[in-house]
Amino acid sequence: MHIFVTGATGYIGRIVTEKAIAAGHTVHGLSRNSEGDALLKSLGATPIRGDLTTFDILSSESAKADAVLHLAYIHDFTMDRQKVLGFDTAAIDALAAPLRGTGKPLVTTSGLFAKDDPAGGETNENSPYPDDKTGLNTRIYSELHALKYAEDNVRVSIIRLPPYVYGRGGSYFIPMFMEFAANNGESIYVNEGHITTSVVDVDDAADLYLIVAKEARASGIINCTASRYFNFKEIAQAIGDSLEIPARSVTHDQAIEKWNPFLVSFAERGNKASNRKAVEELGWKPNGVDLLTDLKKGSYIKLAGELKQKIV
Repeated sequence: MHIFVTGATGYIGRIVTEKAIAAGHTVHGLSRNSEGDALLKSLGATPIRGDLTTFDILSSESAKADAVLHLAYIHDFTMDRQKVLGFDTAAIDALAAPLRGTGKPLVTTSGLFAKDDPAGGETNENSPYPDDKTGLNTRIYSELHALKYAEDNVRVSIIRLPPYVYGRGGSYFIPMFMEFAANNGESIYVNEGHITTSVVDVDDAADLYLIVAKEARASGIINCTASRYFNFKEIAQAIGDSLEIPARSVTHDQAIEKWNPFLVSFAERGNKASNRKAVEELGWKPNGVDLLTDLKKGSYIKLAGELKQKIV
């Protein structure tokens, strides 16, 4: 296949690109600068200069592609969420328009937005949306916007990523929590730390994007989560072990003092999302090392070593 990837230079996108090239596909990847160009060329992909606002380029590349993978998103959490939503939905329009009537796949990216099961069980792709659709949950509207194009014979799939995508020593939130722990000399969790969350290894996630792109049965919302869940106490303890510092419980207000309100609200979001659809219907086989092992003995050892130098 010829694949166009937005977000191709990002944490997940570059691994999707790497794996696509290894599988024999050709990849055009969106790139905002010369550093991105160099990265994509090193992976064997062709860089396409542009961003989420260069709609003519998005449409032109989409028209040439056999599959479009949309991973780019504005992760500036200080920006007005409605403005971010506007950029994303406009980009989806530009990508989807050339695919109308073709049955070609448009694979977009979202988060795990489902109302918690009142009995503490798993949620799935058919679980209702949360009542609160503000803040981070505004991305729900991007999902709904993209899904409308299925009515125009676009094979739309939404891959819902969990809060913690990890592996290869990267991620967004895991290194951030590690750095806060190193700076504070302790790894903290809020109250009992019993809130449970879904996670996924980044290589497993990249595999699912490519499965969905080529699997004709793939459509609609698809949870991209590992089969094992973790609570934040376990994660904090693993971070503490990796940095050789203690882990301890703090109150909500104490956590805000040591982190910030956004990070605390993020850490207090729990959801156990089932991956049954991806595994049973699409044959996805997530088999990456689990998060706690990766923190203590795997790809985060190098970062932990660097951060330990800062601990007094």
